[in-house]
Amino acid sequence: MKKNFKLLLLTPCLFSVLCEPEEDVCGLDEPEAYEVNVENVMETYSQDETIWFNAKTSSMVIDFCTDSNEPELIEDAQVFLDGLFILKLNTNLNEFNADVVTDATITYTIGETFNFSVCSDAISHLPTLTNDNEFYEYRIGISINSPGDYCIVSSMDNSFNLEAENNALIFEDYNTLDNRIRFNSCGDTYTREGIEGHYFFRVQ
Repeated sequence: MKKNFKLLLLTPCLFSVLCEPEEDVCGLDEPEAYEVNVENVMETYSQDETIWFNAKTSSMVIDFCTDSNEPELIEDAQVFLDGLFILKLNTNLNEFNADVVTDATITYTIGETFNFSVCSDAISHLPTLTNDNEFYEYRIGISINSPGDYCIVSSMDNSFNLEAENNALIFEDYNTLDNRIRFNSCGDTYTREGIEGHYFFRVQ
């Protein structure tokens, strides 16, 4: 009788979990990923030379808070935020092989800077809606005044246009972590797997 009594006590709890309806998910779908283009691809740049980057993504996103299953124009640019980490490659960091660079000169010709209310070492940019309302886009220039070997990686889940040369051979001397780029930002550890989708270059 004791075993049956325990089962009777547990059964309503079990059914309450199995039969409880799922709550409807309300929110926006993920925007299409940016594919970042490097306008002036080179292996070596001079100090203070500007490297230009541009990217765009569709402004149309499915809104699960509406009855429509079709993508619609989203006019909140913050939904399409993007960001980049500038990394200086370094083999003298034990569990890391790159330092975050925060003193580069940044120029915006499309879009503008975005400042988070929390610590962030990334270059975060708010894109601009194109005149035809079809895309969000940005164009930024990055200038570094200290010689060294560098890598720029996305702070989101975006990547660089792989049709262009990404100078990955530069990373060979710094590949101490099994084909990973690992760095510290604001006390947190970040890892980027592999060498594809990032942009390597040298400043002299």
